[in-house]
Amino acid sequence: MQIGRYFGIPLKVNPFFILILVLAAVYGKLVEALVLLGVVLWHESFHILMVKAYRLHVSEVELLPCGGVARIDALLQLNPEIECLVAIAGPLSNGLLLFLAYALRPYVQVEPSWFEFFVQANLGMAVFNLLPALPLDGGRVLRAFLAKRRGFKDATRVAARLGQVLAIALAGWGVYLVALTRLQGLLHVFSGLMLFLVAMQEMKNASYVFMRYLTSKRQELRLKRVLVAREIVATEEASLGEVLRHVQPPHYHLIWIIDLEGGIIGFLDELELIGALFEHGLSHKVGAVKAHRI
Repeated sequence: MQIGRYFGIPLKVNPFFILILVLAAVYGKLVEALVLLGVVLWHESFHILMVKAYRLHVSEVELLPCGGVARIDALLQLNPEIECLVAIAGPLSNGLLLFLAYALRPYVQVEPSWFEFFVQANLGMAVFNLLPALPLDGGRVLRAFLAKRRGFKDATRVAARLGQVLAIALAGWGVYLVALTRLQGLLHVFSGLMLFLVAMQEMKNASYVFMRYLTSKRQELRLKRVLVAREIVATEEASLGEVLRHVQPPHYHLIWIIDLEGGIIGFLDELELIGALFEHGLSHKVGAVKAHRI
C-alpha cells in the first residue's frame, strides 16, 4: 500500500508492518515503533543516495516487518562492485548514527533507557542486515561475490536459500517466545514470514532479470530504430568480466572473438554477452561461449 513519496520515490508499507504498528499502539509501544521506523528510513536513505550517486533509478521503497527494501530499476548484477557498495551503505549508515549518538551524548540530555533503545535499534539493524542471506544487505554482498564465479542465477539461488533458512529460524524463535507468553515473539514470527516470502520472490525474479534487460534493449531498438554500434575485440582467453569493462552505454556492442594468433573465431552481440554473464559469471572465458562462427 502506497502512503506517499520519499525522495520523490513511491513509499509503500507492507500490511504486516501496519499490523505491527497497531499492536505496538495497543501495548503502549507506539513511540518505540516510530523510532524503529525512523531508523529503517535512515538506513534505506543511504541505499537511495548511493544508487543516485551512480545515476541509477529506484522504482519504490517498501517498509517490511524485518526492515525495508529499495527496489532498483537497474541491472546492478552486471556490476557486482556497485551492488556491494549500494548494499553496504545501509549498515554503514547505522554505524554513523551510533557514532553520532555517542559523540553527542555529553551535550544532549536523553533518558538512559531511550539512549540504550536507540543504540540497540541501530546496532540490531546493522548486524541483522549484514547476515549473508537475501533479501538482506549481506545477502546482496554474498550474491555479488558468488556471481563473479557462478553466474547471477546460481548466486541468487544460494543467497535466497540462506534467506529462507534464516526466516524459518527467526519464525521458530518467535513461536518459542510466544509459547513463553512473551508477545514480542509475534514480531519475530511476522518478520520471519515476510523474510521467507521476499527471499522466495528474489529467487523467482532471478529468472526474469535477463528477460527484463532483453525487453528494455529491444524497446530501445524499436524506438530509436538505429543505434550506434561499437566493436570490441577479445581473445578467446579473455573473461566475460574483462569484456564487460569495455562496454560503454548507450552504444550497442559487437564482440569479435579472436585466437591467440589473431585469427577471427566468431562474434557475439551485446545481448548474448549479457546472457552469458547471467548464466556463467564474470570469470567465464569468452571463448567458451557459443558464438556466431565465421
